[in-house]
This record gives sequence, C-alpha cells and structure tokens, in this order.
Amino acid sequence: MRDNRGSDKDTTNKEQILAKVRNAVIEKPEAMFEDIDLQSDTWQPIKEEDGNAITFVQKFKDMGGIFIYLEDEAEFGDCLRQLAPENGWEPFWCTSPEMQRLLQQYGLAYHTEPSRAPKQKLVCITDCEYLIAQTGSILLSDGNTGSRKAYTESDVLLVMAHTNQIVGGLKEALQKVKGRFNGGAASQVVILTGPTRTYDIEQTEVTGVFGPRQMAVFLIDD
Repeated sequence: MRDNRGSDKDTTNKEQILAKVRNAVIEKPEAMFEDIDLQSDTWQPIKEEDGNAITFVQKFKDMGGIFIYLEDEAEFGDCLRQLAPENGWEPFWCTSPEMQRLLQQYGLAYHTEPSRAPKQKLVCITDCEYLIAQTGSILLSDGNTGSRKAYTESDVLLVMAHTNQIVGGLKEALQKVKGRFNGGAASQVVILTGPTRTYDIEQTEVTGVFGPRQMAVFLIDD
C-alpha cells in the first residue's frame, strides 16, 4: 500500500524554494560597489620620453624575450642567415604566407610541416598582428600565422614585426584586430607575453611546457 503522508510537505518545500528563486530573480539587488570606475585605464601610462617602441622593448626583455632591431627586410634576411646556424634554428618551420614569401625572397629554406630530428628544437618563424607596449606582449592570430600550431607546438618562436605594428595597450590592439578581421578571416587571436612558464609540485619554475620556451622579436624599422 502506497504511503503519501509526506507528499504535501515535499510539495510545500518545493514551492517555497521556487518562490525564493523567483523573488531573487525579480528583485534588484542592492549595489555593493557603486563607486567602481569601469572606464579609466588601470595600466600605468607610458612615459612620454620612452614612447611605445622603447616601452615594448623593455617590457619584452623583462619577460625573457630576445629583441633584435633591424633597419630593413634585407638586414632581416642577413640576420637570419647568421643567427640560424649559430643557435640551432635550422630548419625553419613556417606556416605564415607572408613569412614564406620573405624566406623565399632571401633564399632561406623552410618546412611547412612541424618535422624535426630527435632532440632537435622545433623553431617556428612567423609575422604577427601587433606588439603591445604596456605588457611587452605579442598579439598573433591564425589569420596571419596560417596555423594555431605555430604558437602552441613550437619550442622556439621567432616573430617578425614592423615598428608601425607597435600599439600602446591591449584595448587598442584588440580594436585594430576587430577592424581587420570583421569579415572573419581569423578564428583565434592569442596574446603571448614571454616564454611560457609554470611551476611543478616543488614550486620550481619550468618553461616551455605549454608553448614556446624561447621567443625572439625581429623589429624592422619603417
């Protein structure tokens, strides 16, 4: 025989809970932090005497990045020919259409697939969207790199940029990217700030676990 003695009580409890939920949704909560400023920039302003370029270089190097200044693209080609064998960067892995054009122009060999010999570093070379001065970050997209693997699987990431790609802050960089890719040419945008870092269980710093362990920017003057 079925016992329904608790059904009325259960129904009452459910109705009370639902009533409280409805009231919580309908009633406007009291503003706890009415004086919060959501408009002002939280970053320290860039020093006028430094400007965006010097600020980016300082921040990027502080985060462990390698910075190389070049006068033009021809010097960029000469620099790669010299540094690649010295640092074990060959062969280059490149999925960026623009960078492939430059490598071909200056007679530098590259692979389009991430192939390497055992214990050899996987070195990806690409161009970028913007350099962010306030944080020393590099803004990349799969629209210009050609593949997300370029910034997720490489051991060493070499990035070429021009001085006109340096912007003051993240907000400006994202606005510019949004304007460029309004038609949907890029499906992912990523911001890299120095080589990737994490800590193991003993709180020992480990680099390169989830991305490049070394990053270099080749900045070409316009």
